[in-house]
Amino acid sequence: MIITFATQKGGTGKTTLAVAFANYISAISERKINVFDFDYQKSFYHKWKEDELLDIPKLYDVEIIGEEDEQPFSDFETLINLKESDEINLFDLAGTLDAKYSDLLIYSDFIVTPFEYSDVSVKSTLVFINMLGLLESEAERIFIRSKYDKGYKYLNQEAMDIELAKYGMLLPSPVFKRNCLQTINTRSLIGKQKYAVEHTFDELIKYINETSKIKIQVIKKREKIKDSIPTNDND
Repeated sequence: MIITFATQKGGTGKTTLAVAFANYISAISERKINVFDFDYQKSFYHKWKEDELLDIPKLYDVEIIGEEDEQPFSDFETLINLKESDEINLFDLAGTLDAKYSDLLIYSDFIVTPFEYSDVSVKSTLVFINMLGLLESEAERIFIRSKYDKGYKYLNQEAMDIELAKYGMLLPSPVFKRNCLQTINTRSLIGKQKYAVEHTFDELIKYINETSKIKIQVIKKREKIKDSIPTNDND
């Protein structure tokens, strides 16, 4: 299975959510997770290497893809093997359009796109959707409201939600703007971080399991969060 976190614009919390999702799956499933950093900045990989200093066992390995190769999946065999594998292969792409990503975007099982309700993010998300159409990608498209401020009235939200729903699954639960997610590592999710993403990720996993032949087998009973639920929306 290939799950790709991708968008046309940086700054939407894509890599943070990719890290959180990899950590979250590791805590609830025994399927092996392989992470591939396909971003120019290599933020996921560098964070994973920094976290080697932590006295916490690693949850998965992170591999850099396509640093020098213009078309890293030109033979298709590697890509098809990843797609047909029972393992969860998670890719983090750069927040930009690049031809070197085309093969991966075409053959991914799921493309997860975080977005905000800013004018720039809205326009870039629609451009990205159009590009997927031009590529004739058959991947299931999943949209996540990222850095959502529930105290703010987004004037374009209703129209944007209607438009996105035409092209894929808009998850009902947003990921709210939380400072705790800025300190995330690749080894664990602390209570507040888990609380910030669990409703969204449970919906994401449910959708994947309903639409994919390969399931994310949730076989570990999750413990209740011991940390108190934050009353400050920014925590």
